Amino acid sequence: MPEKKIKKALIEVAGISPRMKVLDFGCGTATLTIMIKELYPEVKLTGIDVDREILDKAGQKVREKKLDIFLLDYDGSHLPFQNKAFERILSCLVFHHLHTDAKKITMSEAFRVLGNNGEIIIADFGRSKSWVQRTLFNLIRGLDGFKSTDANAKGLLPKLISEAGFENVTIKKRFKTMFGEVQIISAEKI
Repeated sequence: MPEKKIKKALIEVAGISPRMKVLDFGCGTATLTIMIKELYPEVKLTGIDVDREILDKAGQKVREKKLDIFLLDYDGSHLPFQNKAFERILSCLVFHHLHTDAKKITMSEAFRVLGNNGEIIIADFGRSKSWVQRTLFNLIRGLDGFKSTDANAKGLLPKLISEAGFENVTIKKRFKTMFGEVQIISAEKI
């Protein structure tokens, strides 16, 4: 999995500028979060995840690098932020873990906490035109669960993003991996 390459492309597509307020949704051990902060030190950056143990590891990495990043755990449904709190929301390889209903709730919450003219940029598995990539993704689906990965396998993630109110939903990049096709999808809140 070319994780660093995907994360670099995700950051490029995001068009982050200094002093933006950025949320890393599903930040895990903060690899993407740290990459963003090192490229854009003036960005106000928050990482959020449902796994407290993973966040503890993220916190340790952030402290070791002496970076100003706010890390927060949450309940997996309501994002604990005010309306229009962020200008960018980024997420890398998280949505295929969420059941379709959870994807819808998360998209709705992302729309709520994103300011006008803000963007959401997601890197995750999507439906490939290649039968080889679809077959490889089906192997991962066996491990991650068919229910949570169903919308991704059917290529419905862009539709779910659009249904939450986002506009100009576009697949910006595609990466063929040994686990299936990863797509970078961007959308705007206008």
